[in-house]
Order: sequence, then C-alpha cells, then structure tokens
Amino acid sequence: MTFEFNFVLVGLMQIVGFFVQGCTGFGCTVIAAAVTNGLLGTTEGVPYGTLITLPFLYFLGIKAFKEVSWKDLAKIIVLCMPGILVGNYLFHAISPVVAKICIGGMVTFIALMNIYKHIIKPLVLKKNEEEEADTTFKKVLRYGCLILGGVVHGAFNIGGPLITVYTISAVKEKEKFRNTMNMVWVILNTWNAFSQFRSGVVTPHLWSALAVGAPMAAVGFFVGMAFLKKINKETFLRIVYCVLLFVGANMLITSLLAL
Repeated sequence: MTFEFNFVLVGLMQIVGFFVQGCTGFGCTVIAAAVTNGLLGTTEGVPYGTLITLPFLYFLGIKAFKEVSWKDLAKIIVLCMPGILVGNYLFHAISPVVAKICIGGMVTFIALMNIYKHIIKPLVLKKNEEEEADTTFKKVLRYGCLILGGVVHGAFNIGGPLITVYTISAVKEKEKFRNTMNMVWVILNTWNAFSQFRSGVVTPHLWSALAVGAPMAAVGFFVGMAFLKKINKETFLRIVYCVLLFVGANMLITSLLAL
C-alpha cells in the first residue's frame, strides 16, 4: 500500500460529495469529479468514483429496500442500460471535456428553470405556484435525459444529474426519492465496477487512494442521512435543484476552462 497527500485532498472532497449523497441520493461523484480526476487523472479517477460509492450504496439499499419506487426504478434501468453499454465502449473513444460541456449546459438550464419555479417565484416574487400541465415536450425531455444519462454514466460515471431530472418529477416523497436514486446507483455502479475490473484500470495505487478516502466519505454520508430527517419536502426540493445548478454549472465552467 502506498500513501500520497493527494489521497487526503481527494478524500476531503468526498466529505462534501457524500453529505449531498446521503441527503439527496445523488451527486457525490459529480461534485467531487473535478478534484478526483484532477489529482488522480481520469483513468484512475473514474473507477475511484465508482468503487468508493459501493459500500454506502449497498448499506442504504439493504436498509431502505422497502422504501423504493420500484416502478420508476424499472423505467430508469430499462432506458439507461442500453446507454450504459454504449458509454462503456465510448469511455476511450470520446473526449470527456466535450461530454461534460454538453451535460453541464443542459443540467444548468434545467436547474435554473426549476429554481425560478420553486424558489424565486414563491419566495422572492411572492407568487403562488400553479400546477402546470405535463406536456409532451416535458415527457420527451425527461425520458431523453434518462437515455443520455445512461450513456454518460457508462462512459464517465457522471450521469446522475440527468437521471435526477426524471426521478425528481416522478418520485415526490423525499426519502423515497433518495432511496430510489440510491438503488439506481446500486445497479449502474455495480455494472460499471464490473466493466472497470475487466478493463484492468483498478490498480493497487487506486486501492490505496480508496483506503484513505472511504472513511472520510463515511463521515459525509451519515451526516447527510441525518440531515434529511430534519427538513421538509419543499426545502428538500429546493436543495436538490440548487445542487443540480451547482453540479451543472461547475461541470460546464471547469470544462470550458479546460479547452
């Protein structure tokens, strides 16, 4: 086993990412991606993001097995799996920078629309929210996000924001939303881990980095789980959309600067 100070820096970022993960059910990999991939490199950073999640995903998956929206989970997996297979193939074939620019722009736009609807209108403009019709365009957008989310998750393990766009509209109860998202990652990240083991990118150096980062990730994860119990549904939704905005804008800006 080796030790590098970079492992500590990567681990500290996991505290933030896994706090969000424990609360919302998504975000840890994407929030930490800039630091993880920047310090470890994409070849090692991507499998790091996959493997560090698995113990926590399995723990919550077993704990909250009965509190999952299985119907919506089935839709997510059916629409994402073809994309996952394509993404696994594209991992070495497409530029992660270009992919992140496109994903970051899309997620930022969607997050801004929902922040206006759920935060600015009711809290700033003092306008009552009106129930909007679920149009064909909105349905196409949601299902399109699922398909594209599968592709980018298979390639770079960052499909969470796109998949969340569908799930937050389909699963309204806060803990069921978190638990459904968690079960999505149980399935998709287990598949990604299997593919990464087969490709030979999991090395002793990577295991050393995980050994340092996992305890710090645990701190963030369990604090996030406790925080979820303290907030109401409206606050939860606002947190989710703010996280989406941060994740999308961070991905967009850092990727543009990397060109």
